[in-house]
Amino acid sequence: MTTPHVVYFGQTPDQGTGSPIIILRHLQRLAAKGWRVSILSEKAPEDSPKLLHGWPVYHLSLRKKWWPPFRPENPLLCKIRMQLWARECESFFEQPPQAILSYLSLHSELPSEVAAHYAARCGAPLSVIVHDYPPDFPGFQIQNTSKVLRRQNWILSKAQHVWFASPELAARYDVPAEKVHILTPIPEGNAVRTRWKPSAQPLIVYAGFSYPAQIPLFRKLARAIHQAGGKLLLLSRRTPELDELCRTEPVERRDLFATNREALDFVSSMAAALLVSYCERVEEMPWIATSFPSKFAEFSHTGLPSLIVAPGESAIGKWAIQRNYPDFLPPKNLDSVQSFVQDLKNEAAWSKKSNAVSLLAQTEFHPDVIQGQLESKLTTNAPR
Repeated sequence: MTTPHVVYFGQTPDQGTGSPIIILRHLQRLAAKGWRVSILSEKAPEDSPKLLHGWPVYHLSLRKKWWPPFRPENPLLCKIRMQLWARECESFFEQPPQAILSYLSLHSELPSEVAAHYAARCGAPLSVIVHDYPPDFPGFQIQNTSKVLRRQNWILSKAQHVWFASPELAARYDVPAEKVHILTPIPEGNAVRTRWKPSAQPLIVYAGFSYPAQIPLFRKLARAIHQAGGKLLLLSRRTPELDELCRTEPVERRDLFATNREALDFVSSMAAALLVSYCERVEEMPWIATSFPSKFAEFSHTGLPSLIVAPGESAIGKWAIQRNYPDFLPPKNLDSVQSFVQDLKNEAAWSKKSNAVSLLAQTEFHPDVIQGQLESKLTTNAPR
């Protein structure tokens, strides 16, 4: 029996936060089931590894003597280079792979574009994972919107299956319904479920990056939690805004841990609950309208009660409303913070909230469920 082979194009899969670790988890699970995994890298710096997590890494040539220059703004030169790169990819492998997987990065479409051209040459089905909508993020040049979206939609049109992090994200792209699938960012899934810890001042933890737009809501939440007899801790990188917040409000900050495992262990052992929080209005952080918070699925496996505070128009807000999630609060309605904190002091009430989160961890947030969704389509063509 032929060993199935998947070739991945995109950001380097690795430990850390964001999409690279999500991709790593998918590939590791494929490898554990006997798949052969290959990584196609856009660039080859001098210290670039030949192996990554035990998988061979192949690098696209930046230039060969007889190749014309590559200028992305020139359609003809771009088309020629894509064909040359696709042909180079063919030379790396004796046989076409059974599947091609790509992550459409927020920062560069190039690896996914090469993947689309390579898939067309070798005939393998292409699956593309999409987590974010670039025009919504800070630093994106609005004048580039039409160009970027045209390029991304072309890539997705060549894919057999497109996996979006939320239905709202899928709606931003021009992809036929038969190719569209929703794929929650896959969690590690092996966190030890925590138990209730009696405490007169239960600790509520926010874990992840923070943005200046979140500070006003953090301020209100810190006060509300403090007044209810709890304490708020932010696991986040240091910023001037957070320093000022911690100086003036009843909130503490701690640096992010080096690994996801350390973060899970710390939160499981110290926290009474998790906070999933954004800002007061979608307009302040436009990407929350489509991006699904991976940390919610990640930390659900600790069994910690999770308070979601986000606009109802955000992707997580719509998710919570559709599922009638019991601990969801719009930013303008923080009166229920008092009862949430009080419930953390009562074992029966805490356990009820914990069970609701743990049920999610065993169903739609279970890594086997999420991986199974991806694997079920990986080697198939989309229906016509």
